[in-house]
Order: sequence, then C-alpha cells, then structure tokens
Amino acid sequence: MTNSALQEVEDFKPVYNWFKHSLILIAPDAKFGNYELFLDEDSPLYSKMNDVLSRLDTGILRLGSTEIPRENISIPDLTKKKLNEDLKEGESAKVMGSERVVITRRNNQLVAKKLVTYHSKADGVKVKFEMGQESDGTLKAIDLLPAFVMLCSSAWDVVVIIDEIDHSLHTLLTRSLLEMYLSNCSSESRNQLLFTTHDVLLMDQDLLRRDEMWVTERDSDGASSLFSFSEYKDVRNDKDIRKSYLQGRLGGVPKIFIGDVLSKSCFSDKNEENV
Repeated sequence: MTNSALQEVEDFKPVYNWFKHSLILIAPDAKFGNYELFLDEDSPLYSKMNDVLSRLDTGILRLGSTEIPRENISIPDLTKKKLNEDLKEGESAKVMGSERVVITRRNNQLVAKKLVTYHSKADGVKVKFEMGQESDGTLKAIDLLPAFVMLCSSAWDVVVIIDEIDHSLHTLLTRSLLEMYLSNCSSESRNQLLFTTHDVLLMDQDLLRRDEMWVTERDSDGASSLFSFSEYKDVRNDKDIRKSYLQGRLGGVPKIFIGDVLSKSCFSDKNEENV
C-alpha cells in the first residue's frame, strides 16, 4: 500500500492516509507518543493537554521545553549529518534517544529542544524536572494524554488502539481518562477507542455497556476467542459483572492449579533425594 501511494495510485491514497493519519497504535512500552505536541505552544492541543495533566495529581504544573546545544544530543553522527542535510527551514524532526528531543531548522540553524516538566515547591517557586526524574506512572500518563485529547476533540478524526491501558497507571487515573473520553462522545463524533486491560475494576456497567466489554477465552488447543458480555442474557444491568467474572461465570479467567507445589512435603521430598 505504501508503494502504491508513492506511485500516486489514486485509489489507494484514502486508505494510506487513514492508516497514516487517523490510526494511532500505542503499545504497553510506548514512550511519549506525539510528545512533540508538548513543545509546540502554537498547537491547538498544547494548552488543553497541560490543563488536563495538571488535574491528574501527578504533581506536574505543565510540560515545556528547554533548548539544548545540538552537539549534546546523544544520537549518531551520521543521523546528525542527515538531519543537517535534509531538514528545510521551518521543518522539525523527532529524535528518539535517551531523551525526547525535537530538532528544528530556524534561520538556517538547527535548534534542539527537549521535553521537561515543571513542578511547584511549597513556596510557589516553579522547579524544572528532567523526564527521567518522573515515575513510570507519570510518564505513562504523559504518553497517553495526546491521544485522549485528540479523542475528545471534534477537530480530529482518529481511531486509537491502546494495548494494556492500565500499564503503570492507578485504576482511578485510568478510569478518569476513560470518563473524559466517554463524556465527549456524541452522535456527531466518529472518534473511537479500543483498549485491552487486566484491570477488572474497569469492568463496570456504570462505565461501559455490556456490548463494549469483551473477554478472551483460550481453548485446549491454545487458540483464543473473543466473547462479548452482551452474549450472556442472564446478566442484568444492575448486576455486579465484575463479581460474576471473577467467579468464572463469564469465562476468560485463568485456570490456575498451583495446589501444594510449594508445600513443606515437596521440599522435604527433594531434600531426601539429595541425601
């Protein structure tokens, strides 16, 4: 499909553009997706992202950038040379290294900025933190935030897929992000969110409809199938679906047979064999 788009095959362009611009995939170990938006104060998402971030109890007032000497960027010399040759005036490029950096050509010079956070001390003085000083949960929230703000904006038309949305996040924080998205859904909105999770506390009919919750069930051959909770006709709207799930009534729970594997008798038998 990419090759067809490069050859300007018109029939493939809408499909190619959808995958390129509308589909957002976020893996569990993804780092600062679209982080360059936090560096662009002209971006329509800039103020909204910082406003939401300050309300998530991360301790961060806002994100911003600090300019760094280009020679201090930890990227290969060949990459630096290519950026110097290819970047045109006003263009920017992301650099994925130990730090998250955006390099822009301005006035025929390459200017590098990196993402930083700002916290407030007890006396109200703002303190700048490096990204490496933030917790995994805070970094995960920063990674997900651009996608959620896009989902909540009528200016964007996106489908976001997040694998293990609860990775490193507190349940209440994950739920708050989902509630923010759901509260902005309407008949006019075409933005869609699909996510996987192991957090059963999100299995709540006050948050999601039964047809929006699916579980995976692995059979004896190791193949997995998907089942919607809406297929279970005996599940009432006022029922604690989480309790039924954990009791194994809805499938999708692991079958664990540890038994007495770690009992004293197991260790004593092993010790007797070694005598």
